[in-house]
Formats: sequence, C-alpha cells, structure tokens
Amino acid sequence: MLSTVLGAVVGLGSALVGDRIRWRREQGDRWLNVRREVYVAYLNALHEANQGMRAVSLGDFPSETTRDHAARAAFRGAGVNQAQEHLVLIASEPVIQAAVGASTALRKLRDRIRAGQDHTSADYQAEFEVFSDHLHDLRNAIRHDLGVGTLRAQVPL
Repeated sequence: MLSTVLGAVVGLGSALVGDRIRWRREQGDRWLNVRREVYVAYLNALHEANQGMRAVSLGDFPSETTRDHAARAAFRGAGVNQAQEHLVLIASEPVIQAAVGASTALRKLRDRIRAGQDHTSADYQAEFEVFSDHLHDLRNAIRHDLGVGTLRAQVPL
C-alpha cells in the first residue's frame, strides 16, 4: 500500500512538473510572438513614413497643401509615434535606443523635405544615409533580441 501511495505521489509530481515546463515554454513562445509583432509594426511604420515623405520630396502631394504640411502629414499618418510607444512597453533597452535613433534620423529627413530638398540633393542623401545606418542598427538590435543572427550587409530601402 505504501508503494502505491508513493507511486501516485511520484506520478502526480512528475505530471505537475511536466505541466509547469510546458506552460513556461508556451508563455515564452507567446511573448516572443508579441515582441515580433510589435517590432514588425514599428519597422512598417518607419518604412511607410519614409515612402510617404519621399513621395512628398518628389512633389507628390495635393496642390492645396504646402510641402511642409504634406511632409508632416506623411510622418504622422504612418503612426511612427504610436508604434514606438508600443515598442517602448515591451522592448529591451538596446532595441529602444536603436528605435529612438532611427525615428530621430527619420525626423531629420522629414525636416530636409520640409525645407524643400528632394531625394537628389546632397544634404538629403547624407541624411538618408544616416537614417539607413540607424535602421540597420535597429534591425540588428531586434534580431539580437529575437535570437536571430546579425545582418552584416545593409538591406537597401
């Protein structure tokens, strides 16, 4: 009888340990998926803002609005600030720092466009390279946080 009780206790204990391990693994998988979704949303917002502002730099905006207003609207409409707030809530410090660097560089690019520069000007190109470098750093910070290897080469925008 003692061996039966002991066997039941051991069996119940191992089942509980197994359930706990499975629960922790599932929680880790969910957390990874949430981070990945927030990171992708932030990167998409940066890309959308960049593309919208590039269109403005090429003169593609309604004639009833100013270039300044159109550049600001392109940045604001992409939701970069909102996406960054989500990122700040869940990301590691290195990812947050890289994200702030990328959004700051993109704002400087926006300001070049507001000032009348287009994608062919040397100042615009220099600012675009700064943004591209920050974006590369952000991608690598995210990849590190997700446990993926580092990108050596920059991916063109």
